Amino acid sequence: MLEKIKFVNHIQEEMSWGEYGIYVNSNDLHDYSWDFTSDNNKISSFNKGIVTKTIPIIICCSSETEGLMLKNKLLEITEKDVLALEHGRIVIGDYYLKCYVTGSKKSNYLLNKNYMETSLTVATDRPHWIKETLTSFRQNGSVFSDGSESEESSLGKRNLDFQVDFPYDYMSEMKGKTLNNTGFTGVNFRLVIYGAAINPEIFIGGHGYQVNCHIEENEYLTIDSIAKTILLTKRDGTIENHFHQRSRDSYIFEKIPPGDNMVNWNKTFGFDVVLFEERSEPKWI
Repeated sequence: MLEKIKFVNHIQEEMSWGEYGIYVNSNDLHDYSWDFTSDNNKISSFNKGIVTKTIPIIICCSSETEGLMLKNKLLEITEKDVLALEHGRIVIGDYYLKCYVTGSKKSNYLLNKNYMETSLTVATDRPHWIKETLTSFRQNGSVFSDGSESEESSLGKRNLDFQVDFPYDYMSEMKGKTLNNTGFTGVNFRLVIYGAAINPEIFIGGHGYQVNCHIEENEYLTIDSIAKTILLTKRDGTIENHFHQRSRDSYIFEKIPPGDNMVNWNKTFGFDVVLFEERSEPKWI
């Protein structure tokens, strides 16, 4: 069975690997290894560092024109990330890996113009497969979730009821005011609070997330637990740093625990929570 992989560069240009004339052979994208450090012959920490992967690809098209197009597109889409020093993404199912395509070793490209074998080298300094799940809590207390929609599949959607333009769509309504982390461990998050709101405070699984600031209409506050930032986007698009306005009563970047987490707030404002589930390999389905 051929594996279907999608590559998306940092400006959202896409290329499918696994159909339509470009195919992926067995590879090591599902493999992983932890490095470790030790102290007095005891393991003291784990890390992965920078990881490289190899993806064997075959281009086999029905016409020379199509073969030449795919050969050129393979470089032109992946090279833009390297030149811009911006991660591209390899997508398998609901999971993506932030990475760069740093090399290509070719063979059997002289047989004809519609055939080539190449082995791509992929390097990543973020060696985790990530699935994003969005849940929206409306001002009236209703809750909506996108299920398991990744960032790639939601790009370009602009169907928010909020007055702030935000690239996500909302799907089926959920019962109850809970936030479900389907992973097996605590996960990072992006919390977006929409104005108007004064000193907004949200409790997730009993843990408080509060910033002591005013968010006006058509403004939004973004708390990012990965970047460790708290940024207010103003009506005119300017951004203010509100890191020092965070509440000291509880750690504002606390990861969201696994399972169903009760969510409580005063319902005078709406907000989104995007969960980032990280795994050493994409989930098998």
